[in-house]
Amino acid sequence: MSSLLPNSSKYDLSRQLQACQPKSRRNGKVARLPLELREQINRMLEDGVEYKVIIKNLGDAGRHLTEHNISNWRLGGHQDYLKAQLINDRARAQTQTAADLVREDGHLDPAKLQQVCREMALLQYLDTIMEHGEQLARDSLKKNPAKFITLMNACCNLSNTNIAIEKHKGGSKRY
Repeated sequence: MSSLLPNSSKYDLSRQLQACQPKSRRNGKVARLPLELREQINRMLEDGVEYKVIIKNLGDAGRHLTEHNISNWRLGGHQDYLKAQLINDRARAQTQTAADLVREDGHLDPAKLQQVCREMALLQYLDTIMEHGEQLARDSLKKNPAKFITLMNACCNLSNTNIAIEKHKGGSKRY
């Protein structure tokens, strides 16, 4: 039975981080520099520093580099770096959320844990849709159009569950 939902094992953080690593090692002039220098270049690129200024700031270590080398790195290795940073930031945020949840009130509220898990799953799913959405939806709907209704029902059920939990807890929110 085909599912509209992606196989979550394909999209876990470690697999995404591995996907950021190119199949073959980059071999340009910047890629051959020590890690510390590549990271320094990445930070300067993020700050919008001009290529010639980057080369100047590297001093002797950058004397053999050209603006073209830095441009190539910005389009290749730097993009890998940015993707890895996004994944690391997301993992850090998820870990922090989980840690905050456990610390809150000194015990773990099962309803709160369910809510956070649902929210994290939904965010993971939305990330997948944003990245692979059109093709994923097209392929899934072509195989089994009824899965779209199942997906919509699942989203509605998640919302209804959250509303029910809030009402049960005596929440004052109006829906």
